[in-house]
Amino acid sequence: MEKSLQTESLAEQAYAILKQKIVSKQFPPGMRLIDSRLAKEFGISRTPLREAIRKLQEDGLVTTYLGKGYYVFQPTEKDIREVFEVRKMIDIAAVTKLINEILPYDKEAYGMIERIYDDFRTDFKKEGFIRADEAFHDKIVLMMDNSRLYRIYKEIQNQIRTFRKKSSADEKRIKRAFRQHEKICASILGFDIKGAIEAISEHIEASTNEAIQDIK
Repeated sequence: MEKSLQTESLAEQAYAILKQKIVSKQFPPGMRLIDSRLAKEFGISRTPLREAIRKLQEDGLVTTYLGKGYYVFQPTEKDIREVFEVRKMIDIAAVTKLINEILPYDKEAYGMIERIYDDFRTDFKKEGFIRADEAFHDKIVLMMDNSRLYRIYKEIQNQIRTFRKKSSADEKRIKRAFRQHEKICASILGFDIKGAIEAISEHIEASTNEAIQDIK
């Protein structure tokens, strides 16, 4: 049984707990979220619990089926293609803005890209490829300094986590993706938009196909 929630923002706490369980796959894709059962487990009323579920629905982590109950997001092949299509658009927009509008005029930003890649290699050794990959792209998008676009990006990342399988990151996939990240960074630092877009497109296409393969 979960520990009862004691502070004022019960909905926020319930939201945080549920979100963690969904992205960690303790609540697997397709699982039904029964508000009465969860409210009892958390030791709160159904009102803040429902508020938490509605927020998760806004994040794209929870869906409804014919208006009957809430379920953890379970992607179809179409969902996966759409999610990664948006991810690709944002990644391309990020590197384009960095190369055209930020790096030529900001030496500190240029150094930050170098540090992002150094962090990627360090995180890769310490925490594994998936976390290193997420942190890498997150930092690149964050450098755009566009809070609205970043919020959309984070929602997309949350959805990807619900179907991304750690076991899917086999050695061949990891080596290929590592090379793609190297090319993305080298292209950004070399002010090579074409090379950066090619590397991002290759990376997203591979991720899309792997995710589809994993759900079949």
